[in-house]
Order: sequence, then C-alpha cells, then structure tokens
Amino acid sequence: GPGSSRLNRWRNVVHEAAQQSRRGVLPGLNAVTTFSEACRLTSGASLLLYEGDGYMGIKDAIKAITTSDVPRREVDIFIGPEGGFSSEEVTLACSNGMQPVSMGRRILRAETAGLVAASVVFYEFGDLD
Repeated sequence: GPGSSRLNRWRNVVHEAAQQSRRGVLPGLNAVTTFSEACRLTSGASLLLYEGDGYMGIKDAIKAITTSDVPRREVDIFIGPEGGFSSEEVTLACSNGMQPVSMGRRILRAETAGLVAASVVFYEFGDLD
C-alpha cells in the first residue's frame, strides 16, 4: 500500500545514516502503529518522556537500567507529540510496564527531545567514550 513505500524510504534514510556514522547495527524501524499497540509491543526497559512533576529523571532511570541485576543494552523511548502525552496515555503506558521519566524543567520540542534523550542514553551506556 501507499504506507509501505514511505516505510521503505524511511528505512533507506536509516541505512544511509548508519553507513555515514559507521554504525555496525542498523536501528529497527517498524511500520506506523497506534500508541496503544506500541505500548503493547514494548519489551524490557521502556521510558516515556513526560513533563509531569514527581517522576525520576531520565539519567537516573537509565543508570538504574544499566546497573540492575539484569542490565539491558536496549531502551525503548517514547516521545510525545507537541503538547505532550495526555494523562490517559501515561496511565496506558504505565499499565504496560513503561516508566514515565522527566527531562528536567525544560520543555523541548518533540524532535529535539528525541535527540537529547538518545544522547543521554548513549552517554549512560558508555557509547560516547
């Protein structure tokens, strides 16, 4: 269908970016899905960036993942749309084992939040040494 050509184009972009950065393992890129389905498909460590008060910071959450009894090398990060996740979406995410985390007091644009979150993950996993 029409969505498959878009997905193939996106996969080509991922492949070219991985080659350019000399990355040995390609990041996965799945078909577009609903938020609730994406929540069900997560496995392992899954973080939901949320601007609500009282949540663990992303750095501490990733440190907890990397130093747990079963340390993981993969983290699913969910970044909301402009305006953030609704409280219903946060509840759904939590019911699927995801952990809401804060990125501090700053409110970042969606595309910037993804880059910042990925940078924190790379740093905490030692990939920027």
